[in-house]
Amino acid sequence: MWVKIFLPLIGALMLSGCWFRITPTPPDWILTPQKAYPTDQYLVGMGEGSTRDQAEKRAYAAVARIFSANVQAKSLDQESYSLTETNDQFSTHRTLRIDHETRVTTTKLLENVKVLEAWYRTLDQQFFVLAGLDRHHTETLLVERLGDLDATIERLVAQGRSHPQKFHRIPGYKQALVLLHRRKVMNTDLRVIRASGEGVPSSYTSPQIQREFMDFVAQNLLISVAIEGEYHEDLERAILEGLKQEGLLGSPASSMSSEIADLAIVGQGQFWTVDLPDPLFKYVRWCGEIDIYENPSHRLIGVISETGREGHVTEKEARIRASKVMQEVISKEIARLLTRSVFSAGPDSSQSQSVPNACSR
Repeated sequence: MWVKIFLPLIGALMLSGCWFRITPTPPDWILTPQKAYPTDQYLVGMGEGSTRDQAEKRAYAAVARIFSANVQAKSLDQESYSLTETNDQFSTHRTLRIDHETRVTTTKLLENVKVLEAWYRTLDQQFFVLAGLDRHHTETLLVERLGDLDATIERLVAQGRSHPQKFHRIPGYKQALVLLHRRKVMNTDLRVIRASGEGVPSSYTSPQIQREFMDFVAQNLLISVAIEGEYHEDLERAILEGLKQEGLLGSPASSMSSEIADLAIVGQGQFWTVDLPDPLFKYVRWCGEIDIYENPSHRLIGVISETGREGHVTEKEARIRASKVMQEVISKEIARLLTRSVFSAGPDSSQSQSVPNACSR
């Protein structure tokens, strides 16, 4: 009877590609896994289940939980430090991004987890699996990857600091910031893997390169503004004020007689009366169309097209109100677009596609 039970079971285990020990007493690694696999050499987790597959999955999950908990603990101080270096809006976005990158990096690293031992308990027909991550092998892998990242970051920072063309310096800084975020996550993984808890220090930090990048843009990137149409001077002033608040240097195109701007903001504002059946109010519709070009290539990097309607007891007051609203909307949209496309540490997200014509009646 027992032969009929065990022979099919043994055959199934052998065909599964993983041999299980079948003994009446637990092996040593069940009772004291740290002796067979010292903690300074392995990061291990144990799983139990009614099937081999279930036990393996639970063992892998145990390793993942231990590793992820240590990653979060190691990252806490670094994330708190980065929050003090930047404004609230940017830090919130970056924290979410780092958490996402941590999950992705951890998942890739856990692909190196292997089944170390397996045992089948005949008493209650339970499978036990011990899975683990070889610290030395994983450390070697991470150190190599960090070395490759450091070499790339060094090249990108050099591009950002010294490239003769300003618009080639911008992607150098931006891509370096992306890789510094990735390196930070990978270095945290290394600190978890190493029994000493030490990582590999970087020559640069994200706050340092971010400040350097913003200083370069503020001091070296010249922006000209040329607006046509009614209330054009008011709209120009609003745009320049919006740029100033973002740390960007702008001037009216008419005042830059000899200098060629790196970015040119050109556009128009229009107003027209709207005939609506309202005995109390007069209405004026406004529209603003802005194109943003990169010089000297004259490449279109952004298009803004906005419209709206304002009312007041007189047409003159309605027109003044429409002008003020247009100034606020257009200046904020320009600042937002340039901040995203110039300051963002991610891929270039500038809008060069066509947008509806807001000034077509």
